[in-house]
Amino acid sequence: MWKDVPISLELRLAVEQKFGFEEPTTVQMYGARLSQHSWKVNLIRRINEAVPKFTDIFDEDTFYLTAFLVVIGSFVKRCIAEFLARKDVIVQAPTGSGKTLSYALPVIEILMKAKREWKKDEIGAVVLVPSRELAGQVKAVFEAFLSVAPLRVILFVGGRKVRKDVVKFKIDGQECGPVGDLLLSIPFSRGNIVIATPGRLQLLTDRKELDLDLKTCMRSLEVLILDEADRLLDLGFSTSLSSIMDNLPKTRRTGLFSATMPERMEELVKAGMRNPIRIVVGGEERLLCSSNGQPEEAVRDQLPSETVPFSLKMYYAVVPAQAKFVALTKFLKKHKTEKVLVFFNTCRCVDYFGTYLEKIFKNATSVLLLHGKKQHQRQKLFDHFQSLSEGMLITTDVMTRGVDIADIDWVVQFDPPRKSNWFVHRCGRTARLGKPGKALILLMPNEEGYADFLTKSLNVTLRRLNIRCPEEVCLKMRDKLRARAANSREILELGTKAFVGYIQAYLLRDCRIVCNFKELDVVNLAYCFGLLRFPVMRELRARNISDFVRSSVNTSSIPYSNPKSEEQRQSVRQQRRSVSKKRRTNRQRTDVNKPRKRRNRSSIDARDLAELDNDYRLLKRLKRKKITKKEFDEQFAPD
Repeated sequence: MWKDVPISLELRLAVEQKFGFEEPTTVQMYGARLSQHSWKVNLIRRINEAVPKFTDIFDEDTFYLTAFLVVIGSFVKRCIAEFLARKDVIVQAPTGSGKTLSYALPVIEILMKAKREWKKDEIGAVVLVPSRELAGQVKAVFEAFLSVAPLRVILFVGGRKVRKDVVKFKIDGQECGPVGDLLLSIPFSRGNIVIATPGRLQLLTDRKELDLDLKTCMRSLEVLILDEADRLLDLGFSTSLSSIMDNLPKTRRTGLFSATMPERMEELVKAGMRNPIRIVVGGEERLLCSSNGQPEEAVRDQLPSETVPFSLKMYYAVVPAQAKFVALTKFLKKHKTEKVLVFFNTCRCVDYFGTYLEKIFKNATSVLLLHGKKQHQRQKLFDHFQSLSEGMLITTDVMTRGVDIADIDWVVQFDPPRKSNWFVHRCGRTARLGKPGKALILLMPNEEGYADFLTKSLNVTLRRLNIRCPEEVCLKMRDKLRARAANSREILELGTKAFVGYIQAYLLRDCRIVCNFKELDVVNLAYCFGLLRFPVMRELRARNISDFVRSSVNTSSIPYSNPKSEEQRQSVRQQRRSVSKKRRTNRQRTDVNKPRKRRNRSSIDARDLAELDNDYRLLKRLKRKKITKKEFDEQFAPD
């Protein structure tokens, strides 16, 4: 199976050892031949599900591993061959298809062939990724194969002081303690392969006062990799990318890897690549190739606008605004024995709804909340969820790209993402490496056209899923959320902030025609959040909210559960009352002492204004010759 893959014997053996076997068995080879046709793959999978005894002969792990190796035989093999031929490559492949491995192997092979021994401060390859979590996973992939290569890998990401990155790079093989990042809690040394986020690498490259000359270290650079390239552009890294590429050798090889290829990516291709080869793996593992970075006519119509795994099934459900959280809890209760990833658009929605989900499923399953926390906290939660066989991870788009979590059964999206192409990447957290997976998005009635929009713009197919949410159940949920807020000021404020953030995020979506904000039912949406009172918002100033039924609870009397916070709040309230009372007293004294102005006899009152207005109309009528001079004199100055 590996005979035709153009990599060294040592690296080939390392890959085989990593996958747990050295030579494929007859069953594996048979499964590999079947994997060339997706319908046969599905047939074998159904047989596995229907006939338990068959798994004794052809277990699921062996099947999926073999199917993955078939992809390597075409997809990775082609990438390695083009890289070794000193060509730039553009690779578009479904999420979870092994893109990281497809560039990790050729990078190691290229560096091994370029120099048998690299100096400790020579940088031979740079891999740019959009997030810290993805950087950590990419680093782990490289390290898995460095037993056969005398190379070092180093990580440059945000979340810690820049000076520590400088010290880390300068340390020559000596042990150094952790710098507050669990991903980096190993001995540090200078690195030949740099894995970084663009912002941090640009900072280290451009700041002269850091006493770190990375430009000199990168003179021997052989390969530049842009992983999740479209996400790099979405996050506004285009300036950083241009600055970094200007400092790199022009003779380098460049690889651009992503699941999506928007039109604006072509500017990056023209600026940083030379006659690239485009390799596209379709949703059913079709391998399409073209030269010069542009699809040839023969395959142009076959290229997917967005590639999704063929084993991924996508659904949508339309529920009223008031019933969104009810629909989510109902769905999660049905799938509580599975591994589910739930996406919200804002951190405060994760905290607000996530804490209530923790309460609902306290004795049933694990519920974890992950968003823009400190790096070590995020990594700890991420690792914990990785180890679970069932549970729920409530998160934001920090988990959208590249991050690989094993065996996720469902991906649920509470809302459409801010950018429509993120939908594919959210769904791509499941159905990885050919395994089956499902995704669901919850839509409100004003967003029902979003499903058709995705079908036409992203070339994906969504099936409708019916989730019944009776009105009495929605009212009970609203009352429960309100009662929860009435007992804790922290919950009250968090719910209000979550609602405000939801509205603001709604206005930032790129599909405003399909998700029309003017048609959004903000009153029932406020009930979904269990708000006791409607917040004053500039964005909703023109909306009619008279139908909103405010709770009878006096929100100013709701205390904090933390005694210190409540004591501080009462102190602030008392100060405000004192200041307000003092201002009222001063105003009254001023009003008493201030002499009243006598009305000027010549001032104009309402009657005078009415007469002036009437005279003005008479002049206009005279000018337009609608009345005669005599009529004007009679009305203007009657006797």
